Amino acid sequence: MAEVQARVLYAFEGDRDGGELTIYEDQVLVVTNQDIGDGWWEGRTTTGEVGLFPETYVEIMAESAPAAAVAPPSAPPAPAIAIQPAADPQGGYGYDQQDSYPAAGSGDDYRDRAESWDDGNEWDESGTHEVPQQQPGGTSSLTPSSASYDGSNIDGNSLAVRGRSESSVQRSGTIRRNINRFSTFVKSGGEAYLLGETKNKSSAGEELCFFQSAEGPRWNPAQAFTLLVTEPTKKSKLKGIKSFIAYTIQVSITGEIVERRYKHFDWLHDRLVEKFTLLSVPPLPDKQYAGRYGEDFIEKRRERLEKWLNRVARHPVISQSVVFQHFLTCKDEKQWKTGKRRAEKDELVGSAFFLTVSSSPDLDISRNEQEVDNFGRFVKNMDGDMVRLKARCQEHCEHHSGIFTKEYQKLGQTFAKLSETFALEDKDYARPIMEAFGQTGKTYDAVAHQYEEQPRNDLLPLLDVIREYLGLLSTYPDIVEVHKDSTQKILQCRKAQEEERMTDADVAQITERGNVLSASVLAEINHFHSERVIDLKAAMQHFLQEQISFHERIIGNLQESLAKFDQC
Repeated sequence: MAEVQARVLYAFEGDRDGGELTIYEDQVLVVTNQDIGDGWWEGRTTTGEVGLFPETYVEIMAESAPAAAVAPPSAPPAPAIAIQPAADPQGGYGYDQQDSYPAAGSGDDYRDRAESWDDGNEWDESGTHEVPQQQPGGTSSLTPSSASYDGSNIDGNSLAVRGRSESSVQRSGTIRRNINRFSTFVKSGGEAYLLGETKNKSSAGEELCFFQSAEGPRWNPAQAFTLLVTEPTKKSKLKGIKSFIAYTIQVSITGEIVERRYKHFDWLHDRLVEKFTLLSVPPLPDKQYAGRYGEDFIEKRRERLEKWLNRVARHPVISQSVVFQHFLTCKDEKQWKTGKRRAEKDELVGSAFFLTVSSSPDLDISRNEQEVDNFGRFVKNMDGDMVRLKARCQEHCEHHSGIFTKEYQKLGQTFAKLSETFALEDKDYARPIMEAFGQTGKTYDAVAHQYEEQPRNDLLPLLDVIREYLGLLSTYPDIVEVHKDSTQKILQCRKAQEEERMTDADVAQITERGNVLSASVLAEINHFHSERVIDLKAAMQHFLQEQISFHERIIGNLQESLAKFDQC
């Protein structure tokens, strides 16, 4: 393919270790390969640096005219590439990464074309595998491969409510309907359910119930269980042409063991997002284009997939879904094919999912609206705080492997040099002080090494939790927006009732369905807060315990050096 020039529309900070370029707006690149796949091109800068960049971030320059200078109002998201925090050759940990947990949108840009479902006879490929375009807590065709929360915009807010517009509506009979058919309220099925347009479908065995707690509605609890993801193994097929990593999954309460690939996790995530439009489906840890068979990356992905599965397993509704249980327990190929087709043809998805939720008691619409609005502000503030905390942790990690290590090494070398100088005057009475300075030099060299290694024990685990929660937080703005639109629709109907344009019976039915939506949202909010308290408590306990152990080890080293001087 002939090389062409392209002008950069949007700045992109690439990961050098992952083979990506850092590019700047209006920069001119030479495109050397447009067949990389997954939304990436390869190019060369004017300085000769070669690497990958998102194809949607540039435009091909016409030979006869300069490239257009006007860019669209906002940059499209970069294709998601996950880079695990492994140590780089310079001693860093690779902290500035667009990795781990993307915002909730998945879509086809997440697909690894080399790992499509077309795998011959191993898995059945019949049936549909359509990804919903935009749903709360899940997907959005308006933001494919949603932006990672990498802490690059520290002063801003990383959350963006997708698909928003003014409440443009049209008159349809006595009910005002949204003319924006791409709004979250419409695409989630919330409007269709609220207005009674969802066809009744059999929901036997899938009824969901609430119970009233001191905090408000909660989902009925389900049997708790944990999952282990172990033994990642590289396998191949088609006589070695195609390679992949298989993971072993074990269920704690049954001991069931199944083997799954990343693409199967991806399929499960898409099914959950399509089905549970008003629930927070955790974003799946992202794929990686380069280095995906490296040992460090495979182990980090294993850890994150295990965390993702256990996050889903702790949700009292999602964990009991047929598709999730099928993923965890099915071993037989024929049964897998049958279950896969059934999941892809599930009728109780989108608006029909709400039919499985039991009626809730009458709720105060104003109080509900205020509570959900407060939660929306809480999510926005927590997201900003987590982004800033992530940036500070990343900066501290870099200091550990950089300036802290170097300064303690220099200090140790200075003490060691002084000990060597004292050795030139070899007197018995001076030998202890010489040895004490030598010991002190070794102590500070050991301290330097401890600083270099410490982030693996405290900061990196904390960063993993932060990244996971940034992904979780990204699922809630759409949920809050659906509730807001639902409340406005109910108020419109009540106004129409006062004007005698709607019957009391119709408004009562809409209000009852609105109560189901509100109770579902409030139950999700309460579940999030319960998980947040448990997770962040455990994360900070581990962080502070490791910090204490770290400083205690340093104190022990310094005390040994002090004892040497006491013996002089």
